[in-house]
Amino acid sequence: MLVSEPGQPQTVYVKCASCGQLVARFLLSDYYHHGKGIESWLRSLGPAAFESGRDFHDEFSRVQTAALAGFEAACRRLEEQEQVEPP
Repeated sequence: MLVSEPGQPQTVYVKCASCGQLVARFLLSDYYHHGKGIESWLRSLGPAAFESGRDFHDEFSRVQTAALAGFEAACRRLEEQEQVEPP
């Protein structure tokens, strides 16, 4: 699902066709693979992104929470659109 909102970076949510869960979220400037967790996020940041482990963990938790919330909102909007405009 591609989500484009004014003033926000374009976001792509990848949904598992089998179970319907979030697989990954892509921003034009950021990448986070939900199934691979913190390792995928680290790769997108590059070396020495944070000075403290606590800051690092807090930011990852924020990214993870935001990805799930955005995915759920995109799914709801898509379902609403499908109800209004049947295929």
